[in-house]
Amino acid sequence: MSETKSAPSAVSATELRAFAGHFATGVAVVTTAHPDGALHGLTLNAVTSLSLDPPLYLICLDHRSNTLKALKESGHFAVHFLDRSQSEISRVFASKQEDKFAGVEHVVGESGSPLIGGVLAAAECRLSEICTVGDHMIVIGEVQRTHVFGGEPLLYHRGGYTALEVERKVA
Repeated sequence: MSETKSAPSAVSATELRAFAGHFATGVAVVTTAHPDGALHGLTLNAVTSLSLDPPLYLICLDHRSNTLKALKESGHFAVHFLDRSQSEISRVFASKQEDKFAGVEHVVGESGSPLIGGVLAAAECRLSEICTVGDHMIVIGEVQRTHVFGGEPLLYHRGGYTALEVERKVA
């Protein structure tokens, strides 16, 4: 193991990204609909189950995000886990493109949030709490309903998309 640096200052954003890139994560998209009807969404990997009772999910969004602003106004959002075939959807929702839903199969869920087609699973959430931490907001949602379809997950690792390589045992 290499020697660790002991510096009095915090690591840079570049160093932290390089470190975090070594942790493979699933790729998620969060969506919401502003009360004016405009659809919003973005790609993220800062997402986790927080509690089973009550059923809570946690997402982290940049405090400047238009999706965050719409989510605060609407009071609801949906979290989608992308299938390995959906890297292009991830790229679109990670972009600054105006209409991210153009050409993306979706329906409006019971919550009012758009639900993307072809995903592994989606959860419709009601906004529960928001907390500011650094340059991000921690958003906690109470899961109102889940939709599970199955498939193989899209993963993100060291700056690129990848997929699981699962050994299948032959009986």
